[in-house]
Amino acid sequence: MSRSLHASFPRAWLALLAATLAAGQAHASCRTHDRSEQVALVLCSTHTDAAALKAAGEAACKGKTLCNAWIWDDASKMPAQAPVADKDLPKSASSAARAIWIHDSQHLMQLRKAR
Repeated sequence: MSRSLHASFPRAWLALLAATLAAGQAHASCRTHDRSEQVALVLCSTHTDAAALKAAGEAACKGKTLCNAWIWDDASKMPAQAPVADKDLPKSASSAARAIWIHDSQHLMQLRKAR
């Protein structure tokens, strides 16, 4: 191993470690509440940023092809159980959602900003 590569290894390793820890913390403020075959219900803290919402949605839909993760920041406004399909979400719950992670297109649709 060359001396310059060896000298840069610790810094590169520390940068990778820091990025990994930051990614882990990004969705630490979120948790999957319930999940059906196509719908995941996710609860995040009020000031969770877009990157963390995306990470939480990805985690909630992991292993599913067709999955939408609905994200709320108020547990009282989300359903107790994930419905079979999005269309089965109560209007009161869907209108109170903060964002939706659309897994098949890898897109986060923010419905409203954090309070």
